[in-house]
Amino acid sequence: MQRPSSISPIQAGFLFALASACLFAIRPIFVKLVYAQGIDPTTLIAFRMLFSLPIYALLLIIFLRNKHNRAKLNLRNILAICGAGLLGYYVSSFLDLVGLQYVTAQLGRMILYVYPTFVVLLGALFFKKPVTLPTIIALAVTYIGVAIIFGHDLKEFGEDVILGGAYIFACAFTFSFYLLFSKPLISEVGSRVFTCIALIAASIGILIHYSFTHPIVEPQVNATGLWLILFIAIFCTVIPTFFTTAAVARIGPDRTGIVAMIGPAFTSLFAVTILTEAFTAYHLLGIIITTIGVATLNKKNS
Repeated sequence: MQRPSSISPIQAGFLFALASACLFAIRPIFVKLVYAQGIDPTTLIAFRMLFSLPIYALLLIIFLRNKHNRAKLNLRNILAICGAGLLGYYVSSFLDLVGLQYVTAQLGRMILYVYPTFVVLLGALFFKKPVTLPTIIALAVTYIGVAIIFGHDLKEFGEDVILGGAYIFACAFTFSFYLLFSKPLISEVGSRVFTCIALIAASIGILIHYSFTHPIVEPQVNATGLWLILFIAIFCTVIPTFFTTAAVARIGPDRTGIVAMIGPAFTSLFAVTILTEAFTAYHLLGIIITTIGVATLNKKNS
């Protein structure tokens, strides 16, 4: 009997991207559940990284036992990876969590979903990639979809939606910046080592932030909140971050963004079933239009 052939690196990249998109999609749901326990964004992100930091540290030690992995590291790329980690997983994550205090899980996910538009714009700015008319049309379509849901929520929930939306747009911008400039580093040192160093740096930055803004002796976190944050740390942080960097290394940031199209649908499904958020014709129309825009955008720039 002929043995089945193993999957190709490109196929593996798409599988990693799909799994990452699904796990990241449920993160805002659990963030909302944590907020229902009276826990603020800084405490949430600090405990999330406190739980995940030992895992990244242990994995880094294991990976660096390989001489080939150690040989790839030098002071320059270590510092560059630390900077990328602070931007992508400290600054971006914090902005996202703050924004989710003011908007629904569905709107928050939809705004974050437009990060490929920033990848295109930053690519044009820093790498002189041309922005064609079809690209401009795709950008416009993407933002029309988001605007439909944004307008609905603004009418329903008031001006807090503007503040929350601004935070999450900033998150999408910084995360796209991270994706665009992390790919050469991932190619240089490998996705696993990159992820560990980046998340360790981000964790240290977050914990320093927490130590300056919150009491360390008596943190205001109950048992339910801790279990929810532990879930976020393992299934919405550690696992998908490895999946994302593995996907970017194999298929690039553009194709990884294409696969992320499934994210908003998953978020809406769980937001409706778990958080009892409304799902209206505006949400359906907004998701469809934005998905078409992002898919076209990624296709034009892949």
